[in-house]
Order: sequence, then C-alpha cells, then structure tokens
Amino acid sequence: MLFNSYKFLFLFLPATMAGFHLLGRYGRRPVIAWLAFMSVLFYAAWKPAFVLFLLGSIALNYLVARSIAAAPEGAALRSRLMTLGVALNLLALFYFKYLYKSILLLDRLHVLHVQPYTILLPLGISFFTFTQISYLVDLAQGQAERQGFLSYLLFVTFFPHLIAGPILHHKEMMPQFSVGRRFALRIEDVSLGLTWFVLGLGKKVLIADKLSQQADFTFVHAGGLSAISAWTGLIVYSMQIYFDFSGYSDMALGLARIFSIRFPLNFDSPYKATSVTEYWQRWHMTLTRYVTLYLYNPILLGVQRRRQEAGRKISRKVLATFGGFTAMVAYPTMVTMLLTGAWHGAGLQFLIFGLLHGIYLTANQGWRHFRSRSQMVAVPTGPQKMAMRLGVYLQVTIALIFFRSESLDKAFGLLHDMAGRHGVGHLGSLLDGALGFALFPVVWFLPNTQQILGQEPAATALRPAVLSRLRWTPNLGWALVMVVLLFAVLVNLDETTSFLYFQF
Repeated sequence: MLFNSYKFLFLFLPATMAGFHLLGRYGRRPVIAWLAFMSVLFYAAWKPAFVLFLLGSIALNYLVARSIAAAPEGAALRSRLMTLGVALNLLALFYFKYLYKSILLLDRLHVLHVQPYTILLPLGISFFTFTQISYLVDLAQGQAERQGFLSYLLFVTFFPHLIAGPILHHKEMMPQFSVGRRFALRIEDVSLGLTWFVLGLGKKVLIADKLSQQADFTFVHAGGLSAISAWTGLIVYSMQIYFDFSGYSDMALGLARIFSIRFPLNFDSPYKATSVTEYWQRWHMTLTRYVTLYLYNPILLGVQRRRQEAGRKISRKVLATFGGFTAMVAYPTMVTMLLTGAWHGAGLQFLIFGLLHGIYLTANQGWRHFRSRSQMVAVPTGPQKMAMRLGVYLQVTIALIFFRSESLDKAFGLLHDMAGRHGVGHLGSLLDGALGFALFPVVWFLPNTQQILGQEPAATALRPAVLSRLRWTPNLGWALVMVVLLFAVLVNLDETTSFLYFQF
C-alpha cells in the first residue's frame, strides 16, 4: 500500500485513527497491538507473501534479543549472540538484494556458470533490517532495554517508517508508548500531522511525479542524447528525487504526529548546503546518523586502537599530518561511503556513487584540516554562499548519475552525452525541463516544511519577517489552503507511482 493511494487515504488511515482513539481508553497494550496489526496489514497490501519474511525476521531477531538480554552483562556470550544476529540479518539481505547481481557478475567474468533466477526484493528490507541490527548491537552493549514482543513488533513495523524510514532508534520511539500516557487522538497533533502529510503528498504528486517522465526518458536513452538534453534531464532528476524523498519524509513525520508520535527530522533542505559534509547532515539525516554510529565510529576506533598499540599518537595535531589524516579521516570515510553506496543497491554504479561521495567528504575534511589561518573565512554570505551551494549541487548531481543509472555503461553514456558527444543540441530542449529549472529558487531560498510548521531546530528557525507571513497556524485560512491542495492532489493522483527510496 502506498501513502499516495485512495485506499490508504480513505480506508486505511481513517480506520487506523479510529481504532487508535477507541482502543486508547483500554490502555497501552490494545493500542500497541492495534497499531502493530494495522502496520503488518499495510505491508501485506503490497505483496502478502513477504509478510511471512517480515514476521520471520522479526521473530528471529526478537529471539536473539531475548538471548542477549538473558546473558550476563559483559559476558562474551552477548557479543557472540550479537554477531550471530547481525550475520543472519546480513545474510538475508545479501540473498534478496545482492545474490542475483553477484551471480550475473560472476557469469559475466566467466568465474561461475549458473543460470540466474530473478529474486523479488521485499519492500523496505534494508530499513527494517538495519533497524533490527542497531537494536541488537545496542542491547548487547547495554544501551537498550529489553522489549516485550508486541512493543518490539510495533517498533519495527510502525507503518509511517516501515518502508523508507526514517531509520529510528529504539529510544526515540518506544518511550513515547510508555505506561501512563493517555492514548487518544489530540486535535492539535491531528491538525499538525494532517497538514504535514498533505504538504508532503503535494510535493510527491504535484512535483516529483510530474518530473518523472522526463527524468526516466533521460536515463533510458543515455548514450544518445545531445548535451543540452542530457544536462536538462539530469537537473530534472535531481529535482524529482529531492521532492520525492522530501515529500515522503514529510508524510512519514506527519503520519506519526497524527498519533502524537514524534519522529526525528530526516530531510532539511540539503541543496542549501555549502559543503558536502553539510549536505549529508541534511539529506536522509537518520541514515547519516546510522552509518556514523555503526560504521564510521567503529572503523575509526579500530584505527585509533591499532595506532595506540603501535605506539603512535592520535591527537588533533596528528590529524594535520598526511599519515594521520589518511589513517583517521580518509580511510574511515572512504570505507563508510563505499558501504553506504552498496547499501543503496547492488551494482558497480552504486559503489562509484559511494566512492564519489567518499572523495567529496575526504576533500572537504582535508580542506578543514590543512588550510592555513589566512584561508580561514567567516560564515559565507551573499555571492560566496551561493557559489558554494552551486558547487555542492554540481558535485551531488554528478554522483546522482551513478545512483540512478541501471548500469555503468548507461552512467558513462550519459556523462559522454553531457560532454557533447552527440552535439550541443537545441536551446528549445530546455523547455522540457522548465519545471525543474523553476524549482531552483524553491530549494535554495524558500523555507522548508518544518520551518513553516514551526517544527524546525532552533538553528534553522525562520527570521521574524518571514515567520509572520509563512508560519502555519491552525486557522480557517490554512484549512482552506489544505483543502485546495488536497483537491489538486486527488485530481492528479497516480496510484502506480511509488517512492524512489522504496527500492532500497
């Protein structure tokens, strides 16, 4: 089931809200059971057979978690059980996500001659797998509490985040279902949540979906386009994925807020970033946090431990040397981003996507560590800030070629097109990307959804002059705006278009 479907909007969501409100008078357990049941039903609407895999994964991880919790703290058994649980999760992920592509690659290299068979990818497998891995790791390290089965089931399956995030930490969600809370729909949260959801739905249906045809055409015909057509199509795709994922993130947070559950922000105007480091702090923010906690930090700690054992220093001063920077910044960053690229999909193009971002991030960190005092500047403003945003946008967009392309041949074909292999083309081709070009002022200068709704971090709060004009308030004027927007969405709704991040 998709958020952008009539079935979800007019059957599933109203029924879930009604059940939540009515069962809330009976306490915590009926509410958790209801939301868990409806979340599994939400997943089953896509392909019922994969519900068995989802529930099997949850049951297996829950049994491992119980075994970890039962083992004495600090015992080696905890670590071994955690390793077993993580390995089983990664094995299942490899089977569904990477085995088919691996067989094709081995066959192409004449290493193994096996007739490959298609393996259908369970929806959202990466998200619910990594959610459970983090819980096992934290439980083994004494940083998580043991949950009952119903609570654990809801933590993994809660439908607003099940398919494409945000990737939740158990401490962010489960305390909100604690004993003593009054479980009922609250008018202030319902109005805010529905507004947030409709704004996200508008981004998806009225912007992202309108850009999809031009973006798809570009990547299908990569290798045979003029330079103007190739650049136009790439820019259109950069806006499509921006508003597709921004819309999904808004919908996920809005749906959770309807039930008075607060999710962490997952999207914060990434094209406003003035460095690629800042970009990753704004794009898929919970994924950045996840790979930092569970990939980058362990790799860095391992490097530091080996250096100390060898009698080498790990101070900030050492980071300003080539050897120290390579070992303690470049190496963890490159490995982390290569694995992040692999997380997004099987194929060499995803590894190159991760490699490019690893290079970007390493170069950005190198600039920070090695620049001289004379090169240090104050916070950029005006033209300088705009030039930095444009630089980040170009870097990110070039990497998107490998993110979107079906193969390396297609990716390099589009790069050759952009370089003019088939000629410059006609300026009239720019009209095909008119909507994409028109969105640059929106992504660079206008406030984002959470700023309008008053849910932004203090660091990104709107200036008072802007705030007075754009800040949402639950009044008749805003209600009319939302009704008009929802009507426009329903008129243009295409139930066949899924979210781009569903494939992960």
